[in-house]
Amino acid sequence: MTLRNDHLFVDPSLDPSALQEATPDAVLRWAVQSLDRIAVATSFQSSGLVILHHLRTIKPDIPVLFLDTGFHFEETLRFRDTIAEMWDLKVVTLRGEHGNAEEQAKIYGSELYRRSPDTCCGINKVKPLQTALEEYDGWISGLRRDQSPLRAETPIIEAQLLPSGNEIMKIHPLARWNKSDVDAYRLAHDIPSHPLLEMGYGSIGCWPCTRAIKAGEAERDGRWEGSSKTECGIHSFGKPHGPQQSEAEQ
Repeated sequence: MTLRNDHLFVDPSLDPSALQEATPDAVLRWAVQSLDRIAVATSFQSSGLVILHHLRTIKPDIPVLFLDTGFHFEETLRFRDTIAEMWDLKVVTLRGEHGNAEEQAKIYGSELYRRSPDTCCGINKVKPLQTALEEYDGWISGLRRDQSPLRAETPIIEAQLLPSGNEIMKIHPLARWNKSDVDAYRLAHDIPSHPLLEMGYGSIGCWPCTRAIKAGEAERDGRWEGSSKTECGIHSFGKPHGPQQSEAEQ
């Protein structure tokens, strides 16, 4: 079957490299038709909302993976619920084996996010996602090349190896877009914005590790202040070319 989007024809049987110049809509249609079991992961920030909006007319029942770390801003949780109800999303909540922040403190001690942020991200984000992805053939991320130098070479589609040895496909339909593209699409389609973005935050993660950015700072300068850490790790495992820091603003 041949799909048409903005005068671009995409055959789902094509090699993924043929999609490097495709529109996000065409990439998403290819992914949905090519992969039997597919999900999208998002924290309900702008790029993720653009992807979810596209999917409403492509695969409205797609599982939406949400990593509930136990440390999200209340604004994030309320906004997630608002969008989920508004768009009738099939949200799948993922949590670490410890279950919640209180149990985490009992096992790992208090303020693990300050003492060992990599461990905190590992048990609350990386491992839960890896476990969930065993049920899928591929997943969709909001990664964009303009977000940081680490993301500048992000492919539209790539393979990712799970700890079990299973290989899945990872799709970045917005890789070629920039922040202005995302904002323009959101405004054109009257998509709500995460409330913290309206309050000066550039990128939103867990409350202990995120602050609003200052004038002249880059989009992600408010993450993990005072630490060399810049990414949570959910996109750095299982790369065919070895570990690499690379994370979506989802």
